[in-house]
Amino acid sequence: MAVKIADPLLMREINKYHVLETIREHGQISRVEISERTLLSGTTVSAITGALIEEGLIATTHSQGAAEAQRGRPRVLLSLVAEAAYVLGIKISEAMTTVMLVDFRGEVIEEVQLPARLARQPVEVIVDLIEDVANDCIAKAGVGRAKIRGIGIGVPGIVDPRSGKSYASSVFGEREIPIGTLLAERMGLPVKLEKPANLVALAEHWFGAARHDKSFAVVVLDQTASLALWLDEDLHRGASALGPAFGHIKVGHDGRRCECGQEDCLNAYVGLSAVRRRVEEIMGAEWLKQPGHQDLREAMAEAAAAGDNRARELLEQQAERLGMALAHVVNLINPGKIILALDAPHFGEAILPTLTASAAANSFRAHFAATRIIAHALDDQLWARGAAALMLRDIYSAPWTTSY
Repeated sequence: MAVKIADPLLMREINKYHVLETIREHGQISRVEISERTLLSGTTVSAITGALIEEGLIATTHSQGAAEAQRGRPRVLLSLVAEAAYVLGIKISEAMTTVMLVDFRGEVIEEVQLPARLARQPVEVIVDLIEDVANDCIAKAGVGRAKIRGIGIGVPGIVDPRSGKSYASSVFGEREIPIGTLLAERMGLPVKLEKPANLVALAEHWFGAARHDKSFAVVVLDQTASLALWLDEDLHRGASALGPAFGHIKVGHDGRRCECGQEDCLNAYVGLSAVRRRVEEIMGAEWLKQPGHQDLREAMAEAAAAGDNRARELLEQQAERLGMALAHVVNLINPGKIILALDAPHFGEAILPTLTASAAANSFRAHFAATRIIAHALDDQLWARGAAALMLRDIYSAPWTTSY
């Protein structure tokens, strides 16, 4: 929707963003339809699209429908030029680094994966490895480096998008690593760092289940529980710019110690290290060592489905605590949708009924009725496409985003 403000330069940039976003969402669209959807005048849309054509960011095609055929005049449609610019999206996890090259339309051109653990490596080695796999991806795609406009990186844990530093991560440990700055110096490109939940939210907004939602939340459950909030056309970060500390919402009274030093945080019940300790207590260390049990959450779901009551009870306990935490989101924010993104699909199916019931029991009834909770699988590509979208938004120009 068009935004009317006093600064004409800022207004022009905002309107340009809305025009590009509308073209991206629809693939091919006429100027008249852009005007209708953005509420911008026809003159403004013509001026913006004319400049974008000159820049080589969009192109025209001609299509003749039945109405146009009767008038003898072809319909002019606008679309993004895929090769106008490219960005790199990088996901860093404990055992795998995934790099994707994405074009101006947000389509994946090339993907390269590096199976390597970065946790105990010196910072210089970590940056070397990431630089090598990024250059490998560019070389395989055969894209000129001059057309690559930036790099978006997803790192689990506490990251500061303003400084490009990772402060506490399951990948790097409790180390302050200026990975964004170091990689920018190596690659000669702008680099932005972000936490996984925010990248998944961007990917869901651009490509996935929240494409047409004005407000939604994404919960990512991997090493810890993290939350992204999409409000008013942007990610909500708060005064610290670090975003919601979802894993540290209090959900119990058992005195379980969280890694942050406090007690009864959500992570103390559903974080992977806490779940592993609980499984060892209830099901024994030998159960953890069995083949196929490395993916702990998925193994628990399969055991519960096979009739193991201990696994079923553990799953229900996690689902209840996670549902209580989601109720806080429902009561405070009341988003239209909460997307539970999990890398263990059977685990998601197993916990969703109890989780939903727990969220409903702890939510204000009218708010819960307006919020839909869904679960779907989280994969590396979604992360990396979200990281790419982080950079593409800059090319599209989103000047009201003050995160950086």
